[in-house]
Amino acid sequence: MNAAATSRGAWWSRLDRALGWAEGAFIGAALAFTSALLFANVILRYLFLAPINWAEELTLYLMVWIVFIGGSMAVRTRGHIAIDLLPLVLTPANRRRLAIGVALAALAFFAVFLWYSGEHVLRVRGSGQLTPVMGAPMWLTYLSMPAGSFLMGLRTVQFLVRTLKEKQADGAHLMDLHD
Repeated sequence: MNAAATSRGAWWSRLDRALGWAEGAFIGAALAFTSALLFANVILRYLFLAPINWAEELTLYLMVWIVFIGGSMAVRTRGHIAIDLLPLVLTPANRRRLAIGVALAALAFFAVFLWYSGEHVLRVRGSGQLTPVMGAPMWLTYLSMPAGSFLMGLRTVQFLVRTLKEKQADGAHLMDLHD
């Protein structure tokens, strides 16, 4: 392997680690914040009869972001639900072909979803729609869809590159969740 290929591989690996850290930090911080906010809201509502009006709305919109960013983490770790009966009965070469085909189909889905959700974000932004309680721009919530789709697509590309570069050992299972 030449120096340029090694440099590209190191860059790709650093990107994967940095993105994984950022996704995990965002999800952890958002979950901690929503938990603390809801706890404070319950205390204020039932003990002091003074709830935080915007707490539930913000929590709902943060949960939408958590779902889409979490989807990217699940693609990275291949943690999405999968039916693995077919790969178990295929030869290693056919398992590899199936894994590549499934990844290409997922990539096509993410690309279409990115396109349509991006159009939706632009449409909502153009309409000037605001959230009911906070009065925040609604497109910020909808932005989670193209952002998550882009990240899931990037994770799928990472899987494809890794799958196409590496030779599979006999008995290895590309679609196995135990990487």
